[in-house]
Amino acid sequence: MRLPFEPASFPDVLDTLLQYDLTPAIIFLPSRRGCDEAVDSFRRTRLPDLPGEQQRRIASIVAEYPDEAIYVERHRQFSLLLRKGIAAHHAGQLPAWKHVVERAMAAGALRAVFATSTLAAGIDMPARSVVITASSLRADDGHRDIKAFELAQMTGRAGRRGRDRVGFAIFVPGPFQDMHVIAEKLLSPPEPVESAFDANYTMVLNLLQKMSPQAARSLIERSFRHFQNRKLADRLRPRLQEVKAILDADAELCPAGDRAQTFADYRPIARELAAARKQLRRWQQAKRQLDLDDPNVRRDYEAAVATVRRLEAKAAEFPCFTCPQASNCGPRAAEMLEARRRYEHLLARCAEIENGLWERFKKCVAVLQHYGYLDRDWQPTPDGRWAAKLRVDNAVFVGELIRAGIFDVESPRHLAALCGAIAAEDREFALYEQTRADYLRPLRQVRSIAYAIADVQARYDNYCAMTIDYDAGQLLWAWADGQCKWENCWK
Repeated sequence: MRLPFEPASFPDVLDTLLQYDLTPAIIFLPSRRGCDEAVDSFRRTRLPDLPGEQQRRIASIVAEYPDEAIYVERHRQFSLLLRKGIAAHHAGQLPAWKHVVERAMAAGALRAVFATSTLAAGIDMPARSVVITASSLRADDGHRDIKAFELAQMTGRAGRRGRDRVGFAIFVPGPFQDMHVIAEKLLSPPEPVESAFDANYTMVLNLLQKMSPQAARSLIERSFRHFQNRKLADRLRPRLQEVKAILDADAELCPAGDRAQTFADYRPIARELAAARKQLRRWQQAKRQLDLDDPNVRRDYEAAVATVRRLEAKAAEFPCFTCPQASNCGPRAAEMLEARRRYEHLLARCAEIENGLWERFKKCVAVLQHYGYLDRDWQPTPDGRWAAKLRVDNAVFVGELIRAGIFDVESPRHLAALCGAIAAEDREFALYEQTRADYLRPLRQVRSIAYAIADVQARYDNYCAMTIDYDAGQLLWAWADGQCKWENCWK
């Protein structure tokens, strides 16, 4: 049920919350850009300033971060944070900014924080009210309905312990708001939690700096992901045992034991023997008409007899040769062959699930050894020790860019474009055709390095994404030259 009227503006929403004493509030939106645009919408309103005491409280919180205060005070939303008590909080913000917003919210100095759904599960920052503007969220392939546990996390932020007797969850109309979905999720149990933990290059380097490979394996096998993998393997084992029971029961009935493999080996010999016997019978039927005194004819005839005897001796090695049911064994053997393949697949799947994390760890080690970040004993080399400090998705990719001097560019503008293209995480674009655009020059070598790393990763069956976002590079190129203000770059 999508609401048929236009959604209220965010200044109107906050004005209503203030009228009914429902602040501070967390207002959840589907995207980072939506959060920033919602905050910007207050620049054109006459929302009263915060009382002086609350403004001083925010200023004192900022002062507690002397190293980052300059970045916080230069943030384009800082004036709205300080004077109006409004801010955006999402993964695209600087950590110092997010810390200040969280502290100010916990201190009761803010009116509203506009956030993505990740805030609901990421930190403990309750409010008197939460406002949910959409029943769907952004996903890698578009939009999807909100999950029950996500909605529970959002609504669970409503109500501050020791301050509020009750919290309020408010749903406002919008283009992505469907109250049927909301009602269904509110009444549904939360979906099972699935661990996203996985081995990567940075984790491998950091663990092996601090512990032995055996201790690293023990730590990995105590993870929640490994626990879930074992549970999944346990659910597969009844099917594995069922298939094994079928194979064992057939092995007791068949003299050969392994019907499928034995029959598969025996069948081509039996077919060849049948063809040889048929040929020999033709010789015997035509024997009266043949001149066996002719040495060539006699040689061919004796060769046919020898072939039959050789194949009979070979076939006699199989119990199928004397089994009265051998002629009818084909369909049953095919069933057992399929059962055997199913058993081997399930067995390999169980092993893969149970040992997958450690196998992934070892593949990362192999790639790191290939590039010299780990030695033969799995110990980080000098390059491995500094690469362990890279907090990126693919430390090998960025490490190789550093080694190749890619970041030693001719101007800050080139560096901005380069970092923007590499650090963009939201989307992956197909690599554009090379053009004469100046900002693309450093990226051509980046692309060559990425292709070489991809080949090495494929050799060790270890996929780790590398993103080169040319759009983001061009955006930062324009911004760094002062061609446009940051807030206008997205228009």
